[in-house]
Amino acid sequence: MASLSDLGETLQVSGCGLRYWNHGEGGPVVLTHGAGTDHTVFDAQVRFLTEAGHRVIAWDRRGSGESGPWDAPFDVDRATEDLARLLEVLGLVRPVLVGQGLGGTIVQEYSRRYPAHVRALVVIGAGSNAGRVTLTERVTGAVKGQLLRRMPPGRLRRVLAQRSATSRAGRTYAAQAYARMQPERLLEEWTATWRFRTRKRFYRTPVPLCLVRGEADHTGTVDSSMRRWAPRELTRQVVIPDAGHLATLDAPEAVNAVLADFLERIHPAERAW
Repeated sequence: MASLSDLGETLQVSGCGLRYWNHGEGGPVVLTHGAGTDHTVFDAQVRFLTEAGHRVIAWDRRGSGESGPWDAPFDVDRATEDLARLLEVLGLVRPVLVGQGLGGTIVQEYSRRYPAHVRALVVIGAGSNAGRVTLTERVTGAVKGQLLRRMPPGRLRRVLAQRSATSRAGRTYAAQAYARMQPERLLEEWTATWRFRTRKRFYRTPVPLCLVRGEADHTGTVDSSMRRWAPRELTRQVVIPDAGHLATLDAPEAVNAVLADFLERIHPAERAW
């Protein structure tokens, strides 16, 4: 769980010290992690993007990693406004937002609220906030949620770690990350996307969108949601072979290649945004 750098900074927002790490110079790319993890889930991407000439900001959401103290329940609205405050303080002009898992839910919501402040979105391992959820998906999600809630804490963490990644490195990371979080909080974050989704039938993402998922990502409705989402947005989903939910850890080079291609396509001739 070691970070790339100990030179992080702290931003006080509504009773919580939000920790963030600022790397490099160039076009800004902001990385938002998912449920139960912290900013280190993006270590390989921070290195790659910084070396490619981007300014990269990674942060720990309140109640995660080094951002605390904060014992209140997780709230997507609060997390979205935390991100807004962070971008405002850093003076970032239309950054590319990258969100993994629950972070993908947060960056979608930010772009809906503040479309003029976002250059593009990359969503890794998350479904659409505004997409249709079938009855079968709702029932399956409810049943899985109840099963997880009945598990002893140790078993819960092991099961979620196994479901999160396909590689030994990814599962080790997930096990260590989940062990640092209280089981109630872990479950709260793991199921947050279900509680937050509200179908918006005619909604379209207002900025360029890149959808990425691991081939073996079977968490929630990521697979089925992305399959419906991509054609609605006239884009495609990039499926990373042999990767799970934590694709940034299972297949870092493949994820890096997707990011490089997307960033080049939205800015083929410029580096300074």
